Amino acid sequence: MSRTTHWMWPVLLVTFATGLAFAQATDLPSVGGFEGTLPSYWTMGNQPSGATLSWATDQFRSLGHSLKIVKPAATADTASWISQNMCDIWSSTNPKNVDILLGAYVKTQGVNMNPSTNDQRWYIAYDFWDSSGVFIGETKLPIDQSAASSTGWVADTNIAGATVLGRDSWTTIVKFVAGKNATGTVWADDFVFYGRAGAWAGQDWNTGVGVPTGWFYWLQPNGGNDGLLNDGFENTIVTTEAAHTGTHSLKFTMPVGRATPHDGWVAIRPMMFTDLGTGGAINDGDKLRISVWVKGMALWPDSAAKYGDWAVGMSRTFYTSNDNHSGYNAIASGNTDYTFAFPSATQFDWTQYTLEVTVPSGQNAKAMQIGLHVFNRFIGTVYFDDLKVEKVTAPTLADVGGFEGTLPSYWTMGNQPSGATLSWATDQFRSLGHSLKIVKPAATADTASWISQNMCDIWSSTNPKNVDILLGAYVKTQGVNMNPSTNDQRWYIAYDFWDSSGVFIGETKLPIDQSAASSTGWVADTNIAGATVLGRDSWTTIVKFVAGKNATGTVWADDFVFYGRAGAWAGQDWNTGVGVPTGWFYWLQPNGGNDGLLNDGFENTIVTTEAAHTGTHSLKFTMPVGRATPHDGWVAIRPMMFTDLGTGGAINDGDKLRISVWVKGMALWPDSAAKYGDWAVGMSRTFYTSNDNHSGYNAIASGNTDYTFTLPSATQFDWQQFNIGARVPSGKGAKAMQIGLHVFNRFIGTVYFDDVTVTDLGGVTTGVALNKDNVPKQYALLQNYPNPFNPTTNIRFALPRESYVTLIIYNVLGQKVRTLVDNVRAAGIYDVSWDGRDAGGNSVGSGMYFYRLESGQGAIVKKMLMLK
Repeated sequence: MSRTTHWMWPVLLVTFATGLAFAQATDLPSVGGFEGTLPSYWTMGNQPSGATLSWATDQFRSLGHSLKIVKPAATADTASWISQNMCDIWSSTNPKNVDILLGAYVKTQGVNMNPSTNDQRWYIAYDFWDSSGVFIGETKLPIDQSAASSTGWVADTNIAGATVLGRDSWTTIVKFVAGKNATGTVWADDFVFYGRAGAWAGQDWNTGVGVPTGWFYWLQPNGGNDGLLNDGFENTIVTTEAAHTGTHSLKFTMPVGRATPHDGWVAIRPMMFTDLGTGGAINDGDKLRISVWVKGMALWPDSAAKYGDWAVGMSRTFYTSNDNHSGYNAIASGNTDYTFAFPSATQFDWTQYTLEVTVPSGQNAKAMQIGLHVFNRFIGTVYFDDLKVEKVTAPTLADVGGFEGTLPSYWTMGNQPSGATLSWATDQFRSLGHSLKIVKPAATADTASWISQNMCDIWSSTNPKNVDILLGAYVKTQGVNMNPSTNDQRWYIAYDFWDSSGVFIGETKLPIDQSAASSTGWVADTNIAGATVLGRDSWTTIVKFVAGKNATGTVWADDFVFYGRAGAWAGQDWNTGVGVPTGWFYWLQPNGGNDGLLNDGFENTIVTTEAAHTGTHSLKFTMPVGRATPHDGWVAIRPMMFTDLGTGGAINDGDKLRISVWVKGMALWPDSAAKYGDWAVGMSRTFYTSNDNHSGYNAIASGNTDYTFTLPSATQFDWQQFNIGARVPSGKGAKAMQIGLHVFNRFIGTVYFDDVTVTDLGGVTTGVALNKDNVPKQYALLQNYPNPFNPTTNIRFALPRESYVTLIIYNVLGQKVRTLVDNVRAAGIYDVSWDGRDAGGNSVGSGMYFYRLESGQGAIVKKMLMLK
């Protein structure tokens, strides 16, 4: 067909265009599962009584759907499908002075023939408005009614020169209309919109109508804008054949032997961060976890191996806006593709795949698009379902400082189907008091899995190429199904690797021994020499502990192993033991634990319920008498941005921070080396410019600085708060900090740590003159601050040499209220806080108080005022 008419209805159509401003907004939770009941970019414009509009699956030219209107008889009004604005973010205008080929493919059945009035006609129309909302014109395409039914699908397009816009169109609306007196059934599909002779006419999103509200596609050979799809992309449909939840999923079927392999995708339309369903504001630098469920069938390996074992994955693109007229404004690295590691099988059931991305900083990112891809040489069938975005909230010090976390650091529960139980277990462990545990009494609907975060951490930003890596884990089994014959019956550990561009490098998969129902103790499940040598540096390394959906029994995993054979540097795998909770990590001897080995007493390090300052848990070190090779060891908060330290305000260059921790001691022995004072226990602090995984170990200023405590001169003591002061370096770009809890070289005994806090004391000076070694030149007691106070204040004193010190609070009657210090202190500057309570824990009243510092160097008294 090539008949074209032009009708000009300026007043009516401008009013209609204004109404388009109220087109339905979408959010990811409502569209991520492919359960939508309307095609993307389209609305039911009018459905009078007696007419039926449907997003039909009974007839289609591509993508499994078409627009359908059924009118058995005349109706009181027209029936119509009306598009949203087809000038979308990727093509913000349809340009002037271009000869545009436009139209649609239609199929008719039992329509009224040879209409004599407009009310009897079926037609397709394209309407255009400029940037001011002024109507430019309409191209109207009467659908052929010379026969009651068409023979298959017929192209209904305009003739050359019929549509040349005099002004750029900023609003382009497509209509599929049955006049009020038109009858029969018509389907429309594969709308066409492109410039003749290769001229750029903009886009018409989407020409096929196969994807639901909130989605769009780019499918080969030309994105589908010409109404043509081939090379297997014509098979792309939203289907009820399979679904992870609900009844629908997205299906790609790519055939063997497609002549010209191409990439193709179906993506969410660029969506504002506020619509992603993360439950909170998304800001610069935030980490987002994108996940989707995938099922595979009839899979062929990618012979080109260009994108890893299987050429399927996701992409993400950040934008400053999703307004139609902001143009294609991808920011930062633009569009980045990520690929998945499929099971080494011709088919697999629903499996969740995830990737973590970081919102660019300083680029004004406000929106994001996520694409579901089949890449160049993929052959087989994949289904996608349940796309989701989660904000990976960085833990604050308030969240983690008390060791009450219920998940191990660096690990998440990847999948826990009904009938399976995942736990951070204490009933069995090889070290550090915990293990990862999966219990599956019977087959489940899906796999059960523990999934690590990115194991390339700030201390080891990559796992380098060309290194023979020994990797694995220690496992213990009980009552597992034996001699599995299918992948779904297997238990396994896997390590997956991606490069700096998010392209999949490879997977090392370690089947857990199922030759016997139960293992004899812990068994090392590791790879053989030469099995894991990366061809590119891995920037993202993910570890998985998985039970197939038909696997049964109980398995524990602990002490993951990751290091280079023959002493080669392979990077780190944080943390190989799973004993510390979210937000913490460790370096314990003999080699930091990266080889799955701990000794010299560090294997006794646990998070325990034996003692706690608050809550129910604390960190316990027990270092035995006679350990052969004394070492330092620590458990530290993972490098944390200043904004997450819980100080209640911005931390700036030069600010003084007070770092506090509560300590309890038992069975203490003096440190015979006396290298770190009376007792070799303390804290460290390290400043960084970032805590991004790939910024490397960028400690600044003096790097890592250790501080030691002066413990009471006793073999045991109850909970006592210890403080250190730390100055934020000036002019170094400090933005993050790590705090370590240490037992130093020759410490013997048991200590518990709890309730780490950081207080910003602001840009205060020490008020004490220091010598070249930063030791106070004189004995001093400074004025408390704040003063007056309610209810807490800080008291600073300086010791030029080691002394036995007491710091005591008195009331105006000279009665002792509270003893704050009563022990030996090394030379240095000390900050001690008073919480306004007496020795019995009771709050004191308003009024004047005195604080008295006494040592072998003399006594100093000052006064302070509490105001309630």
